[in-house]
Amino acid sequence: MTSQGTLPAYLRSLLTADLPNGWLYLPHGELDETTVCLFIPSDDVDEDEDATANKAAELGFPIEGLDNQTMQDVALGAVRLDPHANDALLVRAFAYYHRFDAFLPSIDASDPPGPEQALLKMDRDFYESLGPETLELRCRREGCDRGTVRLSVFCQKHHFEMVRRRPCPFE
Repeated sequence: MTSQGTLPAYLRSLLTADLPNGWLYLPHGELDETTVCLFIPSDDVDEDEDATANKAAELGFPIEGLDNQTMQDVALGAVRLDPHANDALLVRAFAYYHRFDAFLPSIDASDPPGPEQALLKMDRDFYESLGPETLELRCRREGCDRGTVRLSVFCQKHHFEMVRRRPCPFE
């Protein structure tokens, strides 16, 4: 039976496995301990998923949340971080998963880096792993007067570009 309740109430009920299979739908706006949600059990889900989403939207819940199994995993993850998890932590864990498709790694975790920042960090780690250049051998790239890195005929920059097949963002 389709029902409404607060987000923390649904998450707490999953800690005791009292919720049937189904999906949670959310209203627009920031999630907090007072956010009222719509739960649609699998038995009430239309074969046409759009029809179910439209039904939820008509009732004021246009944002698809998570299925109950994922919500249970999120709630259990929050309890692993703090066995006495309060409603704010449960909601934060849910919102983090909903937004980033990842479990909250720690109570005070900041948002994960965006894709550009993550790529730049991976590039920096690779670039630095090449080690220092030695001037005993010169880089084979025409016009480059830098030395080579260990086990390569290129300097850091040109070895990076050969492997990554794009310009090196570091100098």
